[in-house]
Amino acid sequence: MDECKDTWYPFSWYCPNCGTQLIGFKNAEGMIKVECKRCLAVSVRKVMGRRHNRIDVYAPKGQETVKI
Repeated sequence: MDECKDTWYPFSWYCPNCGTQLIGFKNAEGMIKVECKRCLAVSVRKVMGRRHNRIDVYAPKGQETVKI
């Protein structure tokens, strides 16, 4: 019988747009895509290495990212 070797680890960070905590899981390509429930911005996180993460934030259609 084959054993399942996939291990799901939750990744969490805060939405750069509104500050709500986001939680997501990696897909087959190693990317984590989450839509914020509060502001509807989409965050795509890619773990590049042990100390390097890339987070792209996309504002909902018709809106802009909040500027601090």
